Amino acid sequence: MKLRNLTLNLFRQHASTTVHFPDGLVGVIGSNGAGKTTIVEAIGFALFGSRALRGRVEDVRTRNAPAKAAARGKKEQDLRVELSLEHEGVLFRIERTLSGAELFVGGEPQPVAAGNREVTARIGTIVGMSHEEFVATYCTEQKGLEFLSGKKGATEREKFILRMMGYDRLEEVQDLLREDRKEKRSVLSGFEASLGTREELEKRLIAEVEEQAAIRAKHDEASGGLQKAEQEFGVLRERMLKLEDLKARFAREREGVQALTVRKDEREKRIRGLADTRALTEEQLARALKPLAGDLNLDEAIAVSKRRVFERRESLARLGEKARAQELEWRESASKARAERDAASAQLEQIRSRAKKAQGLKAGGDCPTCGQSLGDSFAQVRAHFKAEETKLKDALTQREQALTAVSAAPEGLQKLASEQQEAEQSLKSAEAKLQELSACLQLQARQGEISQEQQSVSADLALVDENLGRAQERLAELRFSEEAYLKEKGGHDAAQRLVEVQRLQRVRLEGEVNTKEALVQRTKADIVKFDERCLDVERLRRDVRIFDECDRIMTEFRKFVNSSIRPRMSELASEYLADLTDGRYSAVELAEDFTPTVVEDGEAKRVISGGEEDILNLCMRISLSHMLAERAGQNFSLLMLDEVFGSLDEGRRGNVLSLLEKLRKRFEQIIIITHLDDIKDGVQHLIQVEYDESSGMAHVGHAEENMLDLAMALNV
Repeated sequence: MKLRNLTLNLFRQHASTTVHFPDGLVGVIGSNGAGKTTIVEAIGFALFGSRALRGRVEDVRTRNAPAKAAARGKKEQDLRVELSLEHEGVLFRIERTLSGAELFVGGEPQPVAAGNREVTARIGTIVGMSHEEFVATYCTEQKGLEFLSGKKGATEREKFILRMMGYDRLEEVQDLLREDRKEKRSVLSGFEASLGTREELEKRLIAEVEEQAAIRAKHDEASGGLQKAEQEFGVLRERMLKLEDLKARFAREREGVQALTVRKDEREKRIRGLADTRALTEEQLARALKPLAGDLNLDEAIAVSKRRVFERRESLARLGEKARAQELEWRESASKARAERDAASAQLEQIRSRAKKAQGLKAGGDCPTCGQSLGDSFAQVRAHFKAEETKLKDALTQREQALTAVSAAPEGLQKLASEQQEAEQSLKSAEAKLQELSACLQLQARQGEISQEQQSVSADLALVDENLGRAQERLAELRFSEEAYLKEKGGHDAAQRLVEVQRLQRVRLEGEVNTKEALVQRTKADIVKFDERCLDVERLRRDVRIFDECDRIMTEFRKFVNSSIRPRMSELASEYLADLTDGRYSAVELAEDFTPTVVEDGEAKRVISGGEEDILNLCMRISLSHMLAERAGQNFSLLMLDEVFGSLDEGRRGNVLSLLEKLRKRFEQIIIITHLDDIKDGVQHLIQVEYDESSGMAHVGHAEENMLDLAMALNV
């Protein structure tokens, strides 16, 4: 497999990056954090999806994308990785985002697979290995060389090689087996401690069966007694039911007799009360009629009384009319006298006013009435007014005397008033007598009502007597005896209590039988469980033996694996070492802990130089990758070395570069990723990764493109 092109869009610090991978020795150089390892991560993401990403998936997309990238179409605004690779002469192109993926073969426009899972599965089939195997085979990190050196120790070196080969899972399987064995042994110990003996369970079962048989015998005896008591109680119950029915009928008939007796007493009492009431009413009527009617009967007395009331009312009406006429005449006379008195009083006041004015006049003045000159008649005028005043005073006095005379009521009117009072008293007396006679009439009507009620009650009493006689006959026919009933009921209740006692005893014994049965069944179940537990203990013992055998086999198998890995790894390391040293060192021997030893001229060389040690460690790592590729069944044409120069000085870095140049015979494409600039001259193709602090983005440049631009500038 060889890489061709890689395009990153909004992938971490690479907003828009395209990388071309030619054949030969390719160096990817840049400062720490510039985005070199991100290129390797993007290759893994394109091939195997999100499992190749570092950290959280949501942190992969570029946060501060450039404006030109954000202004493009929707496709350019999404995280996207596009990888072109060549495998066994066929060109493949993969386009992958966080939500989808497509796989193209050759230059076909239509994908052969779509979707993250489908594309990942298809790539695994094509490449023939998983993501972990791909990283272990084609990618070599700095720690890969450190673990193969003597710095980490023999144990760490052995674990690293086994982990890279995938044989560390044998240790994990063995640890799981040992954990299961430990758990099985713990359970087995608990089972053995709580198992007990079968003889104890059998003795307990025999004792419980004997107790169950004794209780069951008592239960059967109690059941027989209960059955007998229930039969006797059944006979008594039938007789008691008949007696209960007879008692109910007797009670109903007795209640009927009692009700009829009460009704008869009520009717007789009512008849006596009506007789007393009628006698009292007759006495009251006779006593009331004697002074009111005399020899007349009630109707005649009422007729006479009504005539008298009518006559008194007529007489009172006539007296009233006569009194009203005399009163009207009297009031008219008084009104006339009062009017004459008022007229005389008014004339007197007028004369007095004129006389007063005349007294204020002088002789020879004008008359205040006619306006003529008074002259010599002034004295006569004054005398005239005085005479008129005296005359009017006398007339006024006469009028007041006449008014006083008519102010008092006339004697005839007073006499009429007295006669009216006497007529009213006579009318009231006549009306009272009529009212008393009317009350007597009500008493007479009450007598008739009492007579009718006496007849009705007497008829009802006769019917009640007849019904009471028949009810007493039916009651006598029942022949019910309360004493015999109580005696029978006592026997019935005693039999019922006996049945209840027998039933409670049987229920108690039945509960004991069930309890004993449960104990017997529990003991039988305990015996079954004991047998099952014995089988479980035997199975656990067998499982523990199997786990012991599996642990032994796994231990021997791990030893076999180690012994089988070492020869092949030693063979491959020897081939690489011979190529890299131009045949100076022909073989590498590996100890059981994979400690390498260089063989020179058939003898082990215990001490080698630092550069030779770096060559040896690199050969070990490449041989390990070769073995992984062989196990996956793939050609080993690609090698990526990520920061393998970190612990090497400048001289050793030069040696490694020289060795890698020789490895081009075996690997068509070797990609070196480093932050060291002094290896630029040692690589065939250079890819420069730079980080722009101002924009926070990474930029990639190729040395061939820069040289072409320079040549074009010089030609210009």
